[in-house]
Amino acid sequence: MVMKKFINKPEDVAHELTEGLVKAYGNYLKLIDNDIIIRTKPKEKGKVQIVFAQGIGHEPGLTGMLGHGMHDVSIPGDIFACAGGDRIYEGIKIAWEMSGKTPVLVLIANHEGDVLNGNIGMDMAQDNGIKVESVLLYDDIASAPKGQEEERRGMAGMIFSFKIAGALAEQGADIRTIVEKTKQVNDSTRTILVAMTSCTIPTTGQSLFAIADDEFIIGPGQHGEPGPEGPMKIKTANEVMDDVAERLIEDGGYKSGDELLVIINGCGATTLMEMFILYRRLEELLASKGMKPYKPQIGNYITTQEMAGFQLTMCRANEEVKKLWDAPCDTPYFKITGV
Repeated sequence: MVMKKFINKPEDVAHELTEGLVKAYGNYLKLIDNDIIIRTKPKEKGKVQIVFAQGIGHEPGLTGMLGHGMHDVSIPGDIFACAGGDRIYEGIKIAWEMSGKTPVLVLIANHEGDVLNGNIGMDMAQDNGIKVESVLLYDDIASAPKGQEEERRGMAGMIFSFKIAGALAEQGADIRTIVEKTKQVNDSTRTILVAMTSCTIPTTGQSLFAIADDEFIIGPGQHGEPGPEGPMKIKTANEVMDDVAERLIEDGGYKSGDELLVIINGCGATTLMEMFILYRRLEELLASKGMKPYKPQIGNYITTQEMAGFQLTMCRANEEVKKLWDAPCDTPYFKITGV
């Protein structure tokens, strides 16, 4: 099988991607030792620094969302694989020093490797006198049933947590406040993924999973992990949106009168045409239930290479959350002007 991707050596993908991103956005990003990325213009000393480690292959998320109003240090791993604990410790140490030894917040996507290596990095930091806390991010309703939310995978809903945590940190909130508010937002966030095709893994040339041309899947993971249901025959955009939106509304306990943060996140190959058709139906459905989306975001934020599909994600938004969502944010791939 011929892999159609513009790459050089598969083993160089992670470094060359990281280097290219930083070269393109040097006004936002700076590459330092061990392929760790920091903000070119760090926030003021005394403010909480936010650290995140993740596998690559999901661009622009989440390294492309590093900057004012989001996170401060990014430690990219390999394709779909988190960075090692020793590199995460390096990132925490850098954040600690940049902040003037203010406590550091580590955001951890709830995937086995991310949790394992994040905990290793934090333990190393604490052993060396660094004050560090973490928030575990989970939102995928297909990966664990209601009542077992902390077993769910981290998906595109993590963007809500990054935005709210980043806004609070820019405002100078202490780490306990940031941790508490981020957990509240995460606990109100629900996501589900719909996949029409798989993708090709750049390092192996293999597909994540197999699916027929006339089928789609509801509920697989960000990396092709199996969901609770097998493939089903293709449906219309309205039928698909009605199905997945109802699942999120029921699981999240959203009700009439609620305002909801909403993201329709493209998985890589889905067109904006399709995403806007899906959003049209979503807004109709929410209106019929007395709910209202608040400043939705539609586009490719956390992708899976060339997978065709989308993630629908929602979060209940009270007045405080809306203000933090509106707070200025300036990163290469996520911007809120505050206007």
